[in-house]
Amino acid sequence: MSTPHRPPTSARHAFALAFDLAVRRDALQSLLIPLLLHAPWLVLQAVVPTPEEPGGFVAGNLMLSSVILVGDFVVSLLVAAMLRFRARSVYESGPSHRPAPALQCYARGARRLPWLFAAELLRNAAIFGGGLLLLLPGIWVGFRFSLATEAVVLGRTGVIGAFGRSYSLTEARLERWLEMIAFSVVMVLCVLFSCALGFLAFPSTSWSTWATVALFLLSLVMSVIQYAWTFFYLHLEDTDEGAAPGEPGAAAGPGPGLATGQPRLTVVEGGRRQHDASAPKIADDAEAGPKPL
Repeated sequence: MSTPHRPPTSARHAFALAFDLAVRRDALQSLLIPLLLHAPWLVLQAVVPTPEEPGGFVAGNLMLSSVILVGDFVVSLLVAAMLRFRARSVYESGPSHRPAPALQCYARGARRLPWLFAAELLRNAAIFGGGLLLLLPGIWVGFRFSLATEAVVLGRTGVIGAFGRSYSLTEARLERWLEMIAFSVVMVLCVLFSCALGFLAFPSTSWSTWATVALFLLSLVMSVIQYAWTFFYLHLEDTDEGAAPGEPGAAAGPGPGLATGQPRLTVVEGGRRQHDASAPKIADDAEAGPKPL
């Protein structure tokens, strides 16, 4: 049984795998279907007046806006969980195999929704609480708990266990995390910048129209970003398991004889003892006894 190729832990490789899966191999289930699931809620957000618009601050509109936000949030969690399971199926089977069936991934993701919701809520609350103190504590909390949602979905663990797993996996990996953040932010900013240019290029259009376009494009971009973070998490898990203590070849010792504390073997030929050439010479001196003065 061949072992799938494990790319290095880097943002470039993670996003390369994400683009390959989302755009080249599985655009229907990775991009189009999630966009169709988001589309009704995005259209409703564009149609229903916001509280800042005239007639928007009405009880009915406020209630409808709340329902829209909650519905879109649930869809976002379900799609994110599904994408994580599809990315894991590709990572475990190798790039030449097809991803797991989409309905199966949706079913698995739906079963993990309560834990995913709790992890998202606690993580954002922790980041917000750390940010209230100073900027650096908020960044540090976001860094150490950045993989908690992947762990709670794919690790089949509770919320506390997922936060603990994220804390251990991100140890001494601040540079890699900053690379992932930089790639993710650049992709989002490219979408926003493009929509801003569209608004300036077509003055007759309204800003709300381009805001709706940005929401549609961001739903596509977030699928790629989610794939990349999942591949990043899976490789960290694979690396952490491969470096577990006690495995053969995990740590190189000084040698088989010295590592076990047992004496080296000697070869006996024709009644004469031939010692290993690499054995310490002090052993020969000890057997020879005291030298005459």
